[in-house]
Amino acid sequence: MDKTKQPGIQFNGIILVEEEFWRDYDVPEDSAVHFNLEAGSVKTPNDYNVEVNSTLALIKEDKEVLTLRSKFVGFFSIIKEQENMDIEEYIKNNSVALMFPYIREHISAVTIKSGINPIFLPPINVVALLKKETNK
Repeated sequence: MDKTKQPGIQFNGIILVEEEFWRDYDVPEDSAVHFNLEAGSVKTPNDYNVEVNSTLALIKEDKEVLTLRSKFVGFFSIIKEQENMDIEEYIKNNSVALMFPYIREHISAVTIKSGINPIFLPPINVVALLKKETNK
C-alpha cells in the first residue's frame, strides 16, 4: 500500500431503505438525545454493500417522546487498476464514517419537519461508537 495515493475504492451512493418514526404531541426542548449506530456489510461479486441502522430517541423524565429508526445502505466498489487498500479493511474502518454525514443530515431534516427544533448530531468517532456497540 502506498500511503501517498488514494485507496482506489469508490463510494457509489447511499439509499434509505427503511424508516420508522414516532413522536409524542409534546416534545420538550430539553429532552435528552440518545443515539446509536449498528453496521454490517455484504460482499457481492464486484462490490460491498454496507448497511447502517441508526436509532435516535428523545427522552424526557424516563419517557420516550420521539423515536427515529433508519436503515441506510451504502455501495462501495474497487476502482480497477487503482486499488491501493484492502477493501475489507476500508469497509470495516472507513465506510460508515463516509456514510455518516448523510445520516446526520437525514436526522436533522426529519426532526425539523416533525415540528421540533432540528437535531444536529455533533461530530462522532464512528469507529469507536461501533466498537463500543459490538463489545456490549
